[in-house]
Amino acid sequence: MVIGESESSAHCGSFARLPRGGTIRTESGKEIFIPEVWVRRLGLEEGDILSAVFLGRMGDSDLYEFTVEERRGQGSSGQRVSVVGPVLFHGGEWMIYSDDEGLITLRAGEARAMRLREGDLVEVAYLRGEPSGARIAWKYEETDLPEQTTFPGRPKTESRERVMLDVADPILSNRTVLVVGADLYKEAFKKMFERRGAGFLWESGFQGGPGKTVESKVRRADVVVIVTEMMSHRMPAVEVMCLKNRKPFVYAPSKGASGAVRQCQEALAGNTLKR
Repeated sequence: MVIGESESSAHCGSFARLPRGGTIRTESGKEIFIPEVWVRRLGLEEGDILSAVFLGRMGDSDLYEFTVEERRGQGSSGQRVSVVGPVLFHGGEWMIYSDDEGLITLRAGEARAMRLREGDLVEVAYLRGEPSGARIAWKYEETDLPEQTTFPGRPKTESRERVMLDVADPILSNRTVLVVGADLYKEAFKKMFERRGAGFLWESGFQGGPGKTVESKVRRADVVVIVTEMMSHRMPAVEVMCLKNRKPFVYAPSKGASGAVRQCQEALAGNTLKR
């Protein structure tokens, strides 16, 4: 499998907010859905311009990598209205209170899927004037509380996350990548991986011997990038460490940060993605 070559050209279009998640509508009329988690992590707003690259299929779902090309949003959520507050359970139904709409009944299937308990803090959203179509957009955890405290039932004004990603990468996000070599291009590799939400480790290609420090980093990594120029004497040792610790590794030229990203995606995805 070669990631990014089927449906090879990136689809580009304007972002439209939905009660949960959003869509990109391309010039060809194709609509691509963006899950809620990526809307939040990218800090997307109505009208932002995004590109989407097809990575493959996981189960019955298409998997895309999303990149923010231009932030045009002005803080607008379009027709989306959202309310943050604790959920209530009464008479066999899950509900949330809104100052504008009163009690809004939530979908039982969504409540079960999110394992809601009474008192959990959630964000519920619907299209203006259509509270009967409300969706549970987000369940907050203790480490994920809204930055500004809102009174239960009050509409929530969306704001961009303080730390936003530029790229929504469902494969590399929250993974750790070790790059060995590329001393002169370290920052290029670092930026390329960190903008996708990946952790970045680095080891020089000029040191005399591999040492315990390198193996420690190999153990911490999910995938290792071996940059081939000016470190041929270290490559066999690093390869052995990767095999010993059962870590996938790929090769890249010093100016090949973008190519290394695709190779890492393929190495981590394995056979879980289908073209």
